Amino acid sequence: MSILIVLPVPSPPAGGNWVFSDRLRRHLAEVNLHVRVTTLDSVTTEDIEQCDIVHIFNASRTAVPFVEKFGVPEKPMVITFTGTDVNEEMKRPRERRKIVEVACRARQLIFLTADALQGFCIQCPELKNHCVHIPLGIDVPPGRGYDRSRWGWREEEVVFFLPAGLRPVKRPLYALKPLARLYREGLPVRFCLAGAVFDLDLLRQVETEAEMRPWFQWLGAVPHREVGDLYRCADVVLNTSTSEGLSHALLEAMAAGRAVMASRVPGNRDLIRHGEDGLLYEDAEEFLASARQLALDPEWRESLGQRAATRVAREFSPVVERDRYAQLYRRLVLSPCASGQVAP
Repeated sequence: MSILIVLPVPSPPAGGNWVFSDRLRRHLAEVNLHVRVTTLDSVTTEDIEQCDIVHIFNASRTAVPFVEKFGVPEKPMVITFTGTDVNEEMKRPRERRKIVEVACRARQLIFLTADALQGFCIQCPELKNHCVHIPLGIDVPPGRGYDRSRWGWREEEVVFFLPAGLRPVKRPLYALKPLARLYREGLPVRFCLAGAVFDLDLLRQVETEAEMRPWFQWLGAVPHREVGDLYRCADVVLNTSTSEGLSHALLEAMAAGRAVMASRVPGNRDLIRHGEDGLLYEDAEEFLASARQLALDPEWRESLGQRAATRVAREFSPVVERDRYAQLYRRLVLSPCASGQVAP
């Protein structure tokens, strides 16, 4: 059986969509399912003809333009709602109409969190029977064995690491002001940002801030393998997004035993149990208070990280994820229901 996974554009190699799809590709090969991964701008008619299932990541950025370009495929079409589509675009009437039109032609709709699925089903109860929640599985990037000296981090520094692409939804500079206050208070904080560039205006802002502040470091895009070393060497891993599906970066950091601190938005709220295996913040003042507490209490950081690693190992197994997708794909291919149609 052959599955074609189509990603949105852009999808950088270390980004969540590539990490997700590559993990599925590797693990599904273990059960004799062949996965080909491509992006919307590279997919061809021949790719579609040669596969058994078309699996599209992101309803608005990928599924809608895919159907506009190629039409509804004659084979089963699966759509994964990855975050902004269900959290943002579904709130806008024009985008919502297009998403629902395409969703009605899919055989299966996949959601990364139970809350995202529930919210969608409230808006589209007629599609409830075609929605499923499949949690992510996580493989921690193996790393190359680098230590803190690789990035010039001193042992006494408390490193806050933000793995995020430069785009507005990620708010890559949100942490700068509260961490600057901690730095002025005399705490040895360092803020490190790494990710792909999507927005040139943001890039210019980041570069300017990095030049002005010796404790703020911009690494640019980092190969995914090396991100594992960054997680292990950092003290706290951040997420400052205004919208998330289920963050691969947070899950990877938690699996690596790091303390995490994230914005209190859907996706992050579904993942982190505040005060148990990570921290959530509502605004800059709450960010400041939590960051100060984490910077001052290394034992608490360690405790949060260990509880996070235990929970991720228990609840986000890549083997369970693999088996859920294998079962879904095989059922769709064997199902007598007509492709490209959702029964009422």
